[in-house]
Amino acid sequence: ALAFGLAACGGGGGGDDDQTMMQCPAGQIGTYPDCSDPPTTYETAKANIAAAETAEAAQEAYDAVKDEVTAAEGEMLQAAVDARIMAINTAARVDEQKMALSDAAGMIDTSDLSTQELVDDANEAIRGLRQALEDADDVSDADKAMYMSQLNDAVDAVDEAQGGIDTATRRMNQMTALSEASDDLQDALAALSGSTPTQALLDDANTALTALNTAITDGADLTDDEKAPYQREADNAAAPIQMAQTAFNNAEEEAEKTKNAMMMATAMKLHAGISAPDTSAGEDLRTAVFSGDGDSQITVSFGTTPTTAPLMEDKDATVAAHYGWEGMMFTAEPEGEMGTYEAVVYSNVGEPTEGEKFNVQYTDLDATTGERPIDTSTTAVQELAASSRFDQSAGTKEFELGTNLERVIIAGSFHGVSGNYYCEPAASSTCAVQVAADGFTLGGTADATNAFAAGGGTWTFKPTNPEARLMDEPDAVYASYGWWIHKSEDGDTFTASAFADYRGGDGSAENASGVTDLQGTATYMGGAAGKYAIHSTTGGTNDAGHFTARATLEADFGDDAITGTIDNFMGADGEARNWSVELMESGISDTGSITGTAADNAAGNQMTKWTIDGTAGDARGQWSGNLYENGTDGVPSVATGTFYSEFGRDGKMVGAFGANKQ
Repeated sequence: ALAFGLAACGGGGGGDDDQTMMQCPAGQIGTYPDCSDPPTTYETAKANIAAAETAEAAQEAYDAVKDEVTAAEGEMLQAAVDARIMAINTAARVDEQKMALSDAAGMIDTSDLSTQELVDDANEAIRGLRQALEDADDVSDADKAMYMSQLNDAVDAVDEAQGGIDTATRRMNQMTALSEASDDLQDALAALSGSTPTQALLDDANTALTALNTAITDGADLTDDEKAPYQREADNAAAPIQMAQTAFNNAEEEAEKTKNAMMMATAMKLHAGISAPDTSAGEDLRTAVFSGDGDSQITVSFGTTPTTAPLMEDKDATVAAHYGWEGMMFTAEPEGEMGTYEAVVYSNVGEPTEGEKFNVQYTDLDATTGERPIDTSTTAVQELAASSRFDQSAGTKEFELGTNLERVIIAGSFHGVSGNYYCEPAASSTCAVQVAADGFTLGGTADATNAFAAGGGTWTFKPTNPEARLMDEPDAVYASYGWWIHKSEDGDTFTASAFADYRGGDGSAENASGVTDLQGTATYMGGAAGKYAIHSTTGGTNDAGHFTARATLEADFGDDAITGTIDNFMGADGEARNWSVELMESGISDTGSITGTAADNAAGNQMTKWTIDGTAGDARGQWSGNLYENGTDGVPSVATGTFYSEFGRDGKMVGAFGANKQ
């Protein structure tokens, strides 16, 4: 082609050489040896774009000729510019990504991985290289290969080092667990050997031994030689724990025998002493009724030569309410060889109600001082006086006169209205308050037999607001039921029975009326309480004490008859008993008396039937009661009574109930 070009471009001249040269074709400048035309503006610009090293240079190469080329050439040149810029940018990213890879690889140091901190640092660097590889999208796989190899080698090295560190950590933790479990076991064994074994100490020792055995089993990274001392310790601990367990079991067995013997003795005495209430004279006499001033006490009488004692409320004792009836305890310890008495009573006491204004009820307020004299010589007034400073449960409390004061001042309330008590000391310079049967006696009157009365001061009360409403005292008349027990001085003889009475008189004013004219039915529900004894001399059950239960009565006024059930028993130990007592059918009188008739008794009615664990005893015993307080519909609203039941020859129960119409 070169020869041809030279020939074609030859011109005139002398010699043979001139003869071989050819003239360039017409229209060609013939500047180049091959007689070709010089590059066009488009071609020059395209070459300049391809050679540009920056985006700006590529764009400038096009911009310089864009007015000298055709539109089509301009589009192609702009496309070439875009392609060159893309290539330049890609190359820049490749360089940047390669630099990031190099830097990340340089951060990895696996020459020393002896600590967790060094391993963590290496892991952090590995994560950095892994991320750099993920970000190196523009770097070829071939260029990334050596970094991948470095990454894999680093991961292997770190994994191996971490495994060693983890093993060392586990070993340390396992040794610590063994040591701590060993210390706990030694402490538990020392406590067990240093005192009488108890279930709590035995539980601690067994728990510590189990923990040590568990630590030995969990010591998977420890050698047998390392665990051997702890295994011997665990093996050696079994014997003393077992010896202590045997001693504990023997002591428990003896204690249980002692407990059973005591229960058997109690059951025997209570079984002999339980009887139904009975007003007849002689050995069967068993009575308990409210008595004293305002029915403030309970009088118990029993025996052929009646033993009678008044029981006073024990204000320090707490008896939980039962089915909404308030609980109280009464006790007595008569002088001499009279033994002790105890009674638990549940009463249907109404809530206090708002009454008249204080100055309307009490018109004797002093016009100047606003005070009124307080004479608490009667029970009705004793019950109205109250103060947080009247806090004694028995006897007399004296109040000293403050410095520069002429009278004692005590905050309190009277008849439910707050105010201040004032006391002008007596000649003996004392102001005193004495516990009364129901409330407190303030001051007192001269009485040679009552040292308190010789100088208790003169008391007045001033209400904070004379127009405050009175809070009437709780009911003074209400139905009650309960049980009582007498224990002889030597504790060998028990006498127990039950009672149901109406506080505030004989209750006749509250008796039901017109019962025989009623039709339909009524259900009464409430509580029951009493004493029970199950005594066996043949190795059977011995159980005795007091119980609480639920009482349900169903009255059929069309037949003038009533039945009942005592169930949901809770025994003396606070545990439920699977018992029930059927109160068999009895007649109801026109005044609500549940006493039955001779025909009832002959027919096996008005008796009781005690069922234990599903086994019913024979119909025996007796029950009686009364319906009280006719409602607006003429139906009595309250029922109380007593019951006595037997289960074979071993079981005796006496109790009472109180229930409200549902």
